[in-house]
Amino acid sequence: MAGEDLNIGFYLDEIVTRLTDATAIAKAAVACAEAGSTREALRIVLDLDEILSETTTLHSALILAGRLQRNAKGAA
Repeated sequence: MAGEDLNIGFYLDEIVTRLTDATAIAKAAVACAEAGSTREALRIVLDLDEILSETTTLHSALILAGRLQRNAKGAA
C-alpha cells in the first residue's frame, strides 16, 4: 500500500472517538468516587482497559505507517 493510500483522518477520528468515550467513562468513575461509591468507581474504570488498548494500537499503527512512508520516500 502506498503512503498516499493511508487515510490518516479516519484513524485520527477513531482515536478521538475512543478518547471521548474514555473521558466519559473516567468522569462517571469520578462521580461515583466523589459520591462515596468507590467499588462502583473501580468497576466503571475497568471499562477503560479495552478502549485505551485500542487507542494505543491505533496510535502505534499511525506511527509505523508514518515511518514506512518516510522510508519509502527516502528510498525513491
